[in-house]
Amino acid sequence: MTDPKIMSTINHLFGCHRTCVRQTGESLDLSGDHAARAHIAQLMDCAAICRLTADILDRRSPWAPALCELTAQVCTATAESCEQLDEKICARTCRETADVLTTLAAQLAD
Repeated sequence: MTDPKIMSTINHLFGCHRTCVRQTGESLDLSGDHAARAHIAQLMDCAAICRLTADILDRRSPWAPALCELTAQVCTATAESCEQLDEKICARTCRETADVLTTLAAQLAD
């Protein structure tokens, strides 16, 4: 059975993945700055790394702590990109996920 803290983090990661995928479509529909290549790439990168990190955590890979730290950085950068464009739900979800990952990475490193 998976540790409850890890399961909660996995749930945050999958939620962030879904939010970034959804936001990608919405951003493309909005066009303009929302559809800029850099922003769309940021959203896609965040979605992909969140899904990967969830899988790595679920397998209890020894790479999990390092990947949690990297994913937290990607989520934070994505939150900042979304905040600049007033994409509030995506920004909040990414920031919350980054916070959860930072906490778990510190616990896993101990």
